[in-house]
Amino acid sequence: MSRRYVAHGPAMGSSWAGKWVAMFKNPFIGFFVMIGVVAVMYVVIFIPMMAAEHGVIGSQRGESADIIDRVFRYGFVGLILVGAYGVYRWSQRRKIYVDVAGDVLTASNRRGDAYSLRDAKLGVWGVTNGMTMGSALHLHTGGHRFVLGGKDYRVAAGTPLEAPDVGYGQKMDVNAWVSGSDFAEILAVVSQQGGVAVRAPAPGQPTRCLLMPNPMLVQQMGSFALRKRQQLMQSVNQARMAIDVGDNEMRFVDPSSNAVIASVPLAHVTATPGTYQYRMGWRGGFSAEAMLSRGMASAMSVTPELAISVPGMQPLRIACHDSMGGFQR
Repeated sequence: MSRRYVAHGPAMGSSWAGKWVAMFKNPFIGFFVMIGVVAVMYVVIFIPMMAAEHGVIGSQRGESADIIDRVFRYGFVGLILVGAYGVYRWSQRRKIYVDVAGDVLTASNRRGDAYSLRDAKLGVWGVTNGMTMGSALHLHTGGHRFVLGGKDYRVAAGTPLEAPDVGYGQKMDVNAWVSGSDFAEILAVVSQQGGVAVRAPAPGQPTRCLLMPNPMLVQQMGSFALRKRQQLMQSVNQARMAIDVGDNEMRFVDPSSNAVIASVPLAHVTATPGTYQYRMGWRGGFSAEAMLSRGMASAMSVTPELAISVPGMQPLRIACHDSMGGFQR
């Protein structure tokens, strides 16, 4: 008996995104890369602008400088943004067909490879004890590896996680991903074949949600708040608080010590849905650069949120920051 699942591929560039992140962890390599980027921008943008300004290009110095300035400043940046968005949308819409038959899994983007389910290993899609997208199933055949992600699938406590973390910006990313329900069906087959001992959640076992700092808060920091920016970005994968949601109560827990901060019945908890969107006001005036910056910051920060109110505690606003393809969704 075989079953076909429709999967989605990772965003374009996810294979080398981890290499860039690892490279920038070395301060010397990161410094020389930034010098190279500045040099390219100088050659492509600033030299033509200076040439036009001094009359080297064009017969009318002021008019030529203005035209070249607009072309390179707006057209070049706009072309990059439109091209990047187009590639991103194409990569998210392409379909990958995953077939499971017996103890073998095959994928349409890995033609000729048949991956055994018997030696499959389970891991985290994201960061262990940090921000996660779901779970990941690691399969092998010969020297080839195939990583299938299960979006929003959370394993029960006690399930062995033997495979390394994967995700955008890490050493490895998923090769394809399916919904949580499809991933559960595939895991059931893997368990039957003796690959991974998947444990069902115990009756009444609470679901733990780890709360991370909001990385979009960096938009509210001034240009000279370099230390605050660095501290925030270094802590985005470190849980500040955990929420255990059970059948009858909700507990707020310190993830580092597992100490209970508060425990309240669900009947006393109020959850109000909303939308988070950072608004910059009119900072920078009405110039094209300022308006473009405000528009991008506002659009990239939009995400559904949930305002949780508990007696005796400050209201807590939480959201799901989904960076599956390098962009928030």
